[in-house]
Amino acid sequence: MTRAARRARAGRASGVVVVDAMATIVGAMQWRQSVTSFGMTSTTTTTTTTTRDALMREPAWESFVRGRLMNEEDVARLTKIADVARALTMLDADGDGADRRRGAQPSYDAVTTMRATIKHHGDAVCETLLGTLRNVGAVDATEHVLALMDVVLFQRAWDASAKEGASGAELFVNHVGSGAEEVLGQDAYGTVGRTLERPEDASSWFIKEKASRALAAMVRARPKKANETKQTSVKGAIRTLTRWAVRELRSGAHETNERVIPAVVGTLAMVLEIPEARELAASEGAVELLTPLLHSAPSQSVQVMYEVALCFWLMSFNTNARRAMCARGAMSVKALMACAASATKEKVIRVAILALKNITNRHGVDGDAVGDNFTAVDESLRKVVNNLSLRGFEDEELSSTLTELDEDLRARRKEASSWERYRNEVMSGSLEWSAAHKDEGFWRECATKLTDNNCQVLRVLIKLVDGSETMDPKTLAVAIHDIGEFAVHYPAGRFLANDLGGKDHAMRLMSHEDDEVRKYALTCVQKLLVSSWKSLSANE
Repeated sequence: MTRAARRARAGRASGVVVVDAMATIVGAMQWRQSVTSFGMTSTTTTTTTTTRDALMREPAWESFVRGRLMNEEDVARLTKIADVARALTMLDADGDGADRRRGAQPSYDAVTTMRATIKHHGDAVCETLLGTLRNVGAVDATEHVLALMDVVLFQRAWDASAKEGASGAELFVNHVGSGAEEVLGQDAYGTVGRTLERPEDASSWFIKEKASRALAAMVRARPKKANETKQTSVKGAIRTLTRWAVRELRSGAHETNERVIPAVVGTLAMVLEIPEARELAASEGAVELLTPLLHSAPSQSVQVMYEVALCFWLMSFNTNARRAMCARGAMSVKALMACAASATKEKVIRVAILALKNITNRHGVDGDAVGDNFTAVDESLRKVVNNLSLRGFEDEELSSTLTELDEDLRARRKEASSWERYRNEVMSGSLEWSAAHKDEGFWRECATKLTDNNCQVLRVLIKLVDGSETMDPKTLAVAIHDIGEFAVHYPAGRFLANDLGGKDHAMRLMSHEDDEVRKYALTCVQKLLVSSWKSLSANE
């Protein structure tokens, strides 16, 4: 070989080396960016991204191959799966039913191809999808992979012949990879869980939506018999999902993004099937955060309202969750009653009533009854049950549950004395115009009992009207009325109520925005100021 030829060959070789070196440098930079998650952005990411959008945007896999974050075999597999998945998404991969209602159908070839791929190459598909999620941090790539994973996980969305509950979750849960997945936190649970919590993906609701849905499906499909490492992974996934859902509800993101509530309650409805998740959800404040959603029925779909009510029913099997539902003036109980009374679909009414039945169970669903805390709504609940019973539901389970709940409420009323019912109502912090409040005989007999235990019940009544906490107008009106009745029927009741601040709070409520509160506040002030109220009212 001549010297010139050798120089030319060396030049070409060096050029190749330079190109390869540049590719390696670029790939390394991308790898560092992926691993450290600094500066991770995507111009295509919005809160309106759909599964079809994510599938149509195929990432620049070649750059990740050059960076040695994945190999050519992974790229080929992802490309082939994506081609089939695009055809399948004609049948409503996003679950809103629009395509199905229009009669769109995926091609038969696409369905059979994906079915065969999952059946014969499922393990390889899992390894590629999970490996890409672990190694590639770019937002558009993550969205694309999660969209593919969603198609694999939820077979019923595109395969009408699939059995009810058919899921590809078992593939991921039972997948044994090439080695990384054997390490705690590197299996499917850990990989998807970290994807859900990645801070750099905060701008992509699609990632949160699909990662939470995938992780919930995997938790539901958890193996009944698993080694210690797998059990630890499942418990970690339960904690991740529950805390993520509560965090999203607390953040108020649903006020600006209509996709948040369906995703969050759908995830909770799946994960709360597990007893451990119910305890965690109660301790994290899920009851308080979900309660307002029961009042938003007109703005939410039937499915969302069903899943919200389902969350309450599932949590009602946990003692601490039931206590939380009865706290804060039994707000959650009232919200469930309103939901059951206004719902038009039997499935929503059924789960709301089942939840109420568990909460009101005198003996407790697990031997720990907490029902006395909502005595204030006994009468209202009976009215709701009676009205629903008149609607003649075809659902036998719903009809029998309504009958059982009515019987339980009647038995509770029969067992409790008038004073016990009144005391429980006051201590619950939520008052209704039940019979005792305006019963002259009750006040003549029981006024003195308000001073028992260092005036415990009287102090609670005054606490309800002192303005330290937000109270509903009805509770304020009833409480201020009862303070006035105590002043009239208990010897020196005026002075005792005044010493505890009753008059000052009543005078403040005379300017309240609610007419009923103003009315009873004025009457209460008169009773606290006039020493001979009984004779005065008799003359009138």
